[in-house]
Amino acid sequence: MDQPGIIVTGATRVTFMIGTPIAQVRSPVLFNRYFAEHGVDRAMVPLDVSAEALPSFVRAVRDASNCDGFVATLPHKRALLELVDEVSETARQLESVNVVRRDADGRLVGDMADGAGFWNGAEANGFDPKGKSIVLAGAGAAGSAIAYEFARRGGSHVAIWSSNEAEASALRVRLAPTGVAVTIGMPASLDAFDMAVNATPVGMRHAPGSVFSLSLVATLPAHAIVADAITDPVETQLLGMAAGRGLGTINGHAMTLGQFGYLLKALNVAASTGDPR
Repeated sequence: MDQPGIIVTGATRVTFMIGTPIAQVRSPVLFNRYFAEHGVDRAMVPLDVSAEALPSFVRAVRDASNCDGFVATLPHKRALLELVDEVSETARQLESVNVVRRDADGRLVGDMADGAGFWNGAEANGFDPKGKSIVLAGAGAAGSAIAYEFARRGGSHVAIWSSNEAEASALRVRLAPTGVAVTIGMPASLDAFDMAVNATPVGMRHAPGSVFSLSLVATLPAHAIVADAITDPVETQLLGMAAGRGLGTINGHAMTLGQFGYLLKALNVAASTGDPR
């Protein structure tokens, strides 16, 4: 069935999806389909914004009265914390922002949806984090959000590996008040874990490969799930290795879908027809 289209006029309200690179993002497809299906006169536009151009972009959004805000991906999530006027408690704890709402007076309010999105997606695929143990590659903005929300949802233990030791140590400190058990470094065996998660850029088209080796994936127990936050390609080398070993997998689209409703509400652009999820 053909999807309804969007007709953009001078009255159309605009949201953006920013990052660099930007071609891999899926959010504009979901947002624009939702707007069209619900008769909402809005459009999401992907925009390649460099790190150097980010402050100028934020200033432009403040002055754009027909803009409702924007969603951000790499590499902007940390920098946005200092460029907005107010942030949610989650964004403050994680020191990163991936969605910014523009209020009518130009005030910018930031939030962080990556963690909720990842675990909403995982739960939709049958994985309940409560009482579980995970090994997480990546302690940047997305990895930190995934670990923080894992702890909030009752996770038991997270082993964190990062190529940036300072980021891993900082994440351990952020997680300390949650009570979740934290270890640093890649375990020699993954036989004690229920899930392995890639929250690094390794596996993207411009950074092929896998942080987890085939021999390490082979140590996961038969019930374990392997999840990747990458959306392009959606089937990464890591997921291919896991599937080849007969393990369950969750790809990056699950995270995108899992945070969609959250983002609509954060931007205050949901239709009045009920829960967008």
